[in-house]
Amino acid sequence: MSNPDTSPVTLLARVRAFFRIGIGLKRWLFILIISVFILVSEIGLMIIAFLQPDLTMGGSGIAISTISIIISFSLIFISTYRLYIWIVNGVRHKQIGLDILTSLSIKIDKDKAVKVVAIGGGTGQSTLLRGIKHWTNNITAVVTITDDGGSSGNLRDDLDMPPPGDARSCLIALSELDPILEEMFLHRFTAKSSLNSHNMGNLFLAALYQKVGGFKQVLEAAGDILSITGKVVPVSNMTNLKLMAETKSGQIIDGESSIGLVSQPLSRVWIEPASAIADQSVLEAISNAGVIVIGPGSLYTSIIPNFLVGGISDAVNSSSALKVFVCNVATQPHETESYDVEKHLTVFQEHTGVDIDHVVVNCNIKDNPEDWHQPAVLPIWHMDGFRGSFLVDDVLDESMPTRHDPRKLARAIMQIPSLSVYTSRK
Repeated sequence: MSNPDTSPVTLLARVRAFFRIGIGLKRWLFILIISVFILVSEIGLMIIAFLQPDLTMGGSGIAISTISIIISFSLIFISTYRLYIWIVNGVRHKQIGLDILTSLSIKIDKDKAVKVVAIGGGTGQSTLLRGIKHWTNNITAVVTITDDGGSSGNLRDDLDMPPPGDARSCLIALSELDPILEEMFLHRFTAKSSLNSHNMGNLFLAALYQKVGGFKQVLEAAGDILSITGKVVPVSNMTNLKLMAETKSGQIIDGESSIGLVSQPLSRVWIEPASAIADQSVLEAISNAGVIVIGPGSLYTSIIPNFLVGGISDAVNSSSALKVFVCNVATQPHETESYDVEKHLTVFQEHTGVDIDHVVVNCNIKDNPEDWHQPAVLPIWHMDGFRGSFLVDDVLDESMPTRHDPRKLARAIMQIPSLSVYTSRK
């Protein structure tokens, strides 16, 4: 693997960033160079005039040189100070894992940056969003609504509302909550009471649902309250969407929570009712996107269900956006045991019919503890019959080797050579 600091992708991003209008670097660098040139020239002329008395500058010449020197000194001071501030700000933005030049170029016009649609669910999608939000403000997170287990499942049954869990995770990921508030929204009650196993964030969305009505409106209101970057939208407005599965042996599995526990290899998944259609705002976001990111996340229960909703696959294929599939860094017990990159991609395409332009694959392989039962997905660089490209990079979270690192993943996606980051494709 090439050094990320010298890779063609990164070098290209740096060149584009340098010539990006408005980053506040070139103008001050130019002023500094010109000012130093004028200062040196004027001082040189005065020295020459002093050493050679026969050459006189005259009173007006001395006055002009003096004024030029004063102005040059002032401009040198101002430009040096501005460049210092530029570097300081750049260093502060190193947190997103980029060089100073690129990070500041992105910072100046995130509102005009590429439109990103992230389709998925679960921890994987929220991980992606935590990184992507540093690149652009134009984010639409499309979440699945088939979860029927835990707190989400209970609220779904009790209040006849879509499961809030995946949406809650995305809202938090796109927000800039104080750490204490974020912990509060993630808090899960454990006391032996009616609140047992419920998540505080889920209860918050449930309360909004009873006040506002309509899950889409709930997520809009929650987004405003939490001041999120972008927006979170449900893939459909239905409240009773159910995920079904069939194993290789022919066994029918009822419900997403049960599918994740089945020990037999899965043959296919589908949703009921089959007549479910996508929310119009989702279709519009897909149509206007510059890049559509699919995954990471549970293949059968978080990613594929979105594409089983009527209109989603067709909309993605019809969109001019780049389609990026993020392969999981590790397999998932029961659901994708022994799956390699090719199997992940094949299963996805068989269920969805979606053509993929790029597949992000992790190459930083760590030895996971045996009791995790989540072997790493080994990288590949080629797949017979696949017309897209494999983007092999280090996108691993070193502290949690079964998950992606938000900063690394976002950087790998947003620095795809064919992707225009700095101005929206639409």
